[in-house]
Amino acid sequence: MHKALLVGALFIVVSDSALAQGMDIQNRFGPSGTHFQLPTCTPAFNYEATITGGTAPYRIELRVFVNGVLKMSAEEVVSPAPPIYHYSCLVQLAPWGLKPGDLVTFQAKVIDLLQGNVLDMDYLYGDVVP
Repeated sequence: MHKALLVGALFIVVSDSALAQGMDIQNRFGPSGTHFQLPTCTPAFNYEATITGGTAPYRIELRVFVNGVLKMSAEEVVSPAPPIYHYSCLVQLAPWGLKPGDLVTFQAKVIDLLQGNVLDMDYLYGDVVP
């Protein structure tokens, strides 16, 4: 009985690990940590990403920061999880009064709905220019 419980616990740990390793968020500019130029006159920005590897329902959470201050957040539940999901969220920038030198950080997370684990995270940085 003890061995059966141990094997069951190992199976759960291995499957959680396999699920987390299989998820991937790829924003449209490149790998996580990519910078791009964001003109001050941009009224809105469409954050886009492709999420792959999902096998169970998950939540996408997008948070947007300006110079480290949270300006907005959005959530979307994906259920059932397709093998490839194209995520898009329109971010209204005009009200924030962006200035050259500001840094806009887009942080996307994929979170397991059942256990609340973060399965993958992506950072995209908008360097505000005139």
